[in-house]
Amino acid sequence: MSRVRTLPLRLPPAEGEALDSWFEALSAQLRVPMGELLVALGLRREFESPTGWAPWMTRLAPRQAERIAVTTGVAPDILHAMTLQHFDQRALVVDQERQRVNGAFMWGRGGGSGSRFCPDCLWENEGRWSLTWRLGWSFACLSHRRLLADFCPKCASRHRKRPHPSHIIPQPGRCDHLGRPTATAARTRCLHPLADTETMRFDAGHPALLAQQTLLDVITTGVGAFGVYAHAPQPAMAVLADMRGIARRVLIRMPAPRMKHLVPEELVEAHFRAREHNSTLSSAQRRAPLDPGRAAPAYAETAAAGAIAAWSILGQADCRRAAPRMKELLDAIVDRGYWASPTVTRNWGRHNSPVLEAVHLKTIAPTLWPNSALRYRTALPTPSLPTTTPSQLTARARKIPSLIWPLWAARLNPVPQVRENLDAALSASLMLVNSRLELPDAVKKVGSLITQPALTHVLQALRDDARYEGIQLALIQLAAYLDNHRVPIDYCRRRRLDYTALLSESEWIALCRRTLTEPGAGTRYQVARSHLFEKISGLPHTRMPDPPRDNSSFRNSRVRFPYVLTPEASAELDRIGEVFLDRNRLGNEPLTWQPPSELLDGLALPRADPADIDLADLHRRVRAGQTSTRIADELTTDLRTLRYVLGQHPAPATKPTAHCGERGLKGLHAARQMISKAQLERLYVQQNMPFLTIQRETGINRKALAALADEYGIPRRPHRPRGTMDQAWLHEQYVVKRRTLDDMGQERGMSGSAVSARLREHGIATRNNRQPKTPRQEFATAPEVLRPALGNSYALRRLRIFIQVVRYPTLTEACQTHGLNPATLTMQLKRLEEDLGGPLLFRASRGRQLELTPLGRQVVQAVEHWAHTLADRPRETWDRATVRRPHKKKRKPSRPADAPGVDRFPALVQPAVRTFDGRRRLLRFLQAVDYPSLAAYCRAVGTSPSTMTVHLQHLERDLRGQLLIRGQCGHRMRLTDFGKEVLAAARPVANLLDDQHRSGEQK
Repeated sequence: MSRVRTLPLRLPPAEGEALDSWFEALSAQLRVPMGELLVALGLRREFESPTGWAPWMTRLAPRQAERIAVTTGVAPDILHAMTLQHFDQRALVVDQERQRVNGAFMWGRGGGSGSRFCPDCLWENEGRWSLTWRLGWSFACLSHRRLLADFCPKCASRHRKRPHPSHIIPQPGRCDHLGRPTATAARTRCLHPLADTETMRFDAGHPALLAQQTLLDVITTGVGAFGVYAHAPQPAMAVLADMRGIARRVLIRMPAPRMKHLVPEELVEAHFRAREHNSTLSSAQRRAPLDPGRAAPAYAETAAAGAIAAWSILGQADCRRAAPRMKELLDAIVDRGYWASPTVTRNWGRHNSPVLEAVHLKTIAPTLWPNSALRYRTALPTPSLPTTTPSQLTARARKIPSLIWPLWAARLNPVPQVRENLDAALSASLMLVNSRLELPDAVKKVGSLITQPALTHVLQALRDDARYEGIQLALIQLAAYLDNHRVPIDYCRRRRLDYTALLSESEWIALCRRTLTEPGAGTRYQVARSHLFEKISGLPHTRMPDPPRDNSSFRNSRVRFPYVLTPEASAELDRIGEVFLDRNRLGNEPLTWQPPSELLDGLALPRADPADIDLADLHRRVRAGQTSTRIADELTTDLRTLRYVLGQHPAPATKPTAHCGERGLKGLHAARQMISKAQLERLYVQQNMPFLTIQRETGINRKALAALADEYGIPRRPHRPRGTMDQAWLHEQYVVKRRTLDDMGQERGMSGSAVSARLREHGIATRNNRQPKTPRQEFATAPEVLRPALGNSYALRRLRIFIQVVRYPTLTEACQTHGLNPATLTMQLKRLEEDLGGPLLFRASRGRQLELTPLGRQVVQAVEHWAHTLADRPRETWDRATVRRPHKKKRKPSRPADAPGVDRFPALVQPAVRTFDGRRRLLRFLQAVDYPSLAAYCRAVGTSPSTMTVHLQHLERDLRGQLLIRGQCGHRMRLTDFGKEVLAAARPVANLLDDQHRSGEQK
C-alpha cells in the first residue's frame, strides 16, 4: 500500500455540493487529469482502466472516507454527506452491498442516472453541482425560480451519468460529452457552457416552487408534516411513496384537460410535448419509459407535473379538502375503464402511508353503500381500512343488544322517521364498523332479527337524512367505546335465557294492587310483560315465549303504555326483573345498561337530546290527557323520544275519580282507591245497602263495587229487585202500553236489566231494537195510525221516504231520482210496514205501476193531515238520504291550454313550458336534482314516486332527451349531459318559472 500524501492545494467543498463535482473542481484547480486525482485519493489504482460506474458517488466506504479526509483535510462526516448515502431511507434506497441506488423505490436515481442542473447556479458557483440535483424529486431551483435542465442544449446529452473522463482535465460548467461526428470531422468534446441553457422560469409563489420546497423539507427532516399529514406526521419514505403513487397515475391516466385542474397549464403542455417527443424516438434513443412515473422521470417537466399534482392533493389542510382534487384523478381512472375500489391504493406502492388511503376513502365516500361507509369509517377525518380482528368482533357482539339502546334509537331516528326495524338495523350496523363482515354475518352476530334487504333499506333511509354524517360518527364512536371498555351485561347470554316464567299474570295483578295501578284488560298485562322482556333481553317482544297476538289492540296498547306507566309500577317491574335475573344466576349484572350519552355530545343528529325536555311540563301534559301528537308538536320533539323519556321517567299518577259511567277494570281501579274494605262492609253488610244505592251515594259503578267486594272477600247476598212486579202489570205496561224497560224500572226503583229479568221469569218476550217503542212526548198529537211507527229513532226518515216513493211508478225510478240504494229503500219500507202492522204498497209488476194498499192510503192521508208537524222537524237526515247526487259524466281529454310568456324562456326548454303542466314538471325537475335520489325528494315534498316518475317521463318526452340516470347500486342520482344543459338553461329562470306556474294554477 502506497503512502498517503496530501494535496499541494486545497479547495473546500461548497454547501450541498456533490462529491464528484468537488473532485472535478479539485482536478481543475490542480491542473491534473481526473484519473490521477482519483489515484491520489485512493479511489482508483494506478494503471487501472477506467470504468463507466463509480460506486463512491453513491456510498463511500469508511476506509475510503478516512483516506480522502487525510488527503484533502475534509472531515469524513462531510464527505459522507456529499454522497447519495446521505439521502438513504429518506429520498431513495441504497443497496449497501452493491453500492447502488434501487431505482424501483420512490423515483430513485443512482450514479448512472445522471443529474439535472440549474444554469444560473452553475454560472454563480463556477460549475459546482448540487447533490440534490441527482434526486428524482428535484425539478426546480428555488434560488433562481426556474426549472432544472436535463440535457446539454448543444449535444442533447444527459450529464454526470458516469465519472468524468480520467485522461482529461475537467472544465467545470462545460459539457464534457463527445459531440456527434460529422462527415468532415471526428468526434470532439462538446464543451458547451451549460450556463447558457434555457429553461422555464416561474413567478414567486408558483405551485412548482411550493411543491419543490415541500419535498426538500420532507427529505431534509425525514418526516412529512404538511397538509394532510399535519395531524399524523409520516416518515419521508411513506410520504414520497404516496406522492409517487399519485404522480404516476396522473401522468399516465389523466388527459391534458383534466390535468390542468391540478397542474399549471404551461407545465401540462411542456409535459405532453416531452412525452410526445420521447415516444417518437427509437427504443435505443428513448430517454424515458413510455410509462412515466414508474421510474424517475427523465424530464424535469414530467417530474414537476407529477409532483405538483400530488402536492396539490396531499398539500390540502385535511382529507375533506383533498377529496375534490383527488376526485379529478379517480374520475380520470374510471373514464379509462378502471374501478376505483376502496382498496385500490394498495396497488399504488408497497410503502404507502395510511393517509393516502384516508384521502382516497374520503373521496369515494359519496359513492359507497352505507355498509361500506361504516366499514371504512368515512365520516372520520381520516378514514381507514378495517382493522378489527374476528375475536374482537365476537367480543363486540356480546356487548350489543339485538335492539339498540332506546336512547340511541331515539337520537338516530332519521327524518322522515323509520317506523320498522330501526333498532335491529342500528345494532347490526355496529357490527359493520371497522370490520370486514358482510351484511348477513353482521345480522347473525346480534340475533338475526332483520333480513338483509330490510337492513339495506334502513341504511339507505339513514343515508338520505341530512345529518347522515352525524349518524355515522355516532355509530363509529359507539363501536370504538364498546371495543375499548368493559360492558357489565353479556347480551349474548341474555338472549339464550328462558323467559317463560317472567311476570305471570298473578304477579301483574298483585303489582297493580300494591302500586294502585289500573291493570287494564289482558292486553295491558301482555304489554307489560313484553316491556319487561325487551328491557332485560334486548330482544323484540316477538321472541318472547308465548308471544301476544300482534293485532291493532296490542299495538295501540304498546304505544300508550309509557303514558300510563307510573314510577311505582316501573320500580316494581324492575324489582321483578332483578328477581328473575337472580334466579338465573345473573344477580351480579344490572337490570339494564346503556353507553354514556356523552358520546353523542357535539354531533349533528336527526333528533334533539331528550334531556332538553322539561320533565315537569311533560308529566303535567300527560296527566292532563293531552294527545301524544299534540305533546310532541308543542315540545318540538317526536313520538319515539317521548316514549323513551316517559319510559325512563314515568309520569306520577294523579288520584283518579270514579264516575257512574266507568265500568270494568277502570271502575274497579277507581273504586279500589276511593273506598276501603271497612267502608264497603259498613255500607253493604251493616247498612244492607244494595250496590245501586251505594253507586248513587259514592259515584262508583255498581259492577265495580261488586268486583271490589269479591276482591275484599265480602260475601255477596243474592240480588233481588225491590218492589213487586206481577205478570199482569208487566203485560199491561210493556205489551199493551209499549213502555220501555228503563221507564218501568224508574217507576219501581230498579234498573232496566232487572225489569228484563222479571219479564223473562214470567215468559213475556222482550222487543228487539227494531220493534217500535212508545212514541216520544212531542209526537203525542200524531194520528193514531202513525203512532206505532213513531217510537223508532228512524221514524220520521222512513215516513218521509215512503211519502216520496209513492209519487213514482216504480221503486227503481224513485231510487234513481233520489240517489238511494234499492236494497236500503226496500229494508226501510219493510221495517215501516212491520211497525205499522201491515203492507203499505203493491209492488210494480209487468204492466202495472206501484199502488197503495188500504193501509197505505190511510198512512198517506194521516201524513198529509199531520204535514205541519213534519215541516217543523229538522231535515238534515232527510236531506242526506233523499238529495240525489248528479251523475258526473267523464269529460273527454282536452288539449291543455297554452301558457303565456313562452318566449321569455330559453329555446332549449320552450317545448316543456308551453303548458302550465309542463312548467310544473320542469319546476319539479329543478327541485329534484338537489336530492340524492327521487325517493328522497318524494319523501321530502310528500309526493308519490310513481307520480314523479311519470312527470319526468313526460318532461323527457317534451324535451326529446334523457335527463336523469336513476340512483342504484350505491350510486347517487346523476344528470346526463343533456340534463346538465337543461339545468344550466332553466336555473336562471327558475323564479320566473315558479311565478308563472302559480299564476297558471290560480287561473
